[in-house]
This record gives sequence, C-alpha cells and structure tokens, in this order.
Amino acid sequence: MQLTTVVDAHRNGIQVVHESCRELNQKDRIVEALGLLGEHLPSVDEETLSRYYTYLTARLSFPFTAYYPEPTTTLEEVRHRCTVVELMDRANDICDEFGGIFCKTRKGKYEIILPLIELEIPQGSPNFQFIEDYWYWFWNWR
Repeated sequence: MQLTTVVDAHRNGIQVVHESCRELNQKDRIVEALGLLGEHLPSVDEETLSRYYTYLTARLSFPFTAYYPEPTTTLEEVRHRCTVVELMDRANDICDEFGGIFCKTRKGKYEIILPLIELEIPQGSPNFQFIEDYWYWFWNWR
C-alpha cells in the first residue's frame, strides 16, 4: 500500500493535509517483491527466484494451512489439507526455474516437500496475496 500526503496551503495560513491510500496492483507488488525499479516484470531465473525467496521468507507467517491439490469438495478439503512449515533454503535445497521455490509441508505424521506454486492458499489467509502474486509471476514469466 502506498500512502500519499498532499498539503494544501490556504490564504488564511491554515494547512489542510489530505492523505490517501492507494493499494498497489499485482504488478507493483511483484516489482516491489523483486526489489526492482521499473515497469516491466523480469523473467524467472536464479537471481529473481533468490530475490522472491528472500521477500517471502521475510513476510510469510508460518505455519499456515494450504491444500494440495486444490480441493473441489468439502471432503477433499479435509483429505488435501496440509500445513506449510517453512520454505526450503534456496542455497542448500531444491529450487530451480522449473519448480520454483519449494516448501516443507506436514500432513499427519508425514513431511512432504512440495513446490510452492502447487499449493492452494485459502483467501482468508494473511499469506494469500503473497503466494498469489508469486504464483502469477512464476507461471507467466518463466
């Protein structure tokens, strides 16, 4: 979110301050996530994945609920629910331009490593927009 402050000077010396909030659009959020200046979105490569990984590790709240694969019925919501416990370290673990950033999930007593782009995040989750933006960029710019 971008905050804009405008100060209007009036003849009587009183200043009026107007503040407006402008939600960043998806493209702006992705550019911000990648720490770039400019208007175009870069392609997925080792450097941009590393930047997105750093951005996500600083902002995601762990653990969080996700679904793999996306549920289509209420029964599937229970069967496909998993808990994302952490992102896999890009320097030491799997991460590439084909699968993107991977994460460690728990489902019952099992730990499963999955690509972050394969998970469905509930819209009410505080992590939803972060993951949605990453998904959009990864699928459309690789």
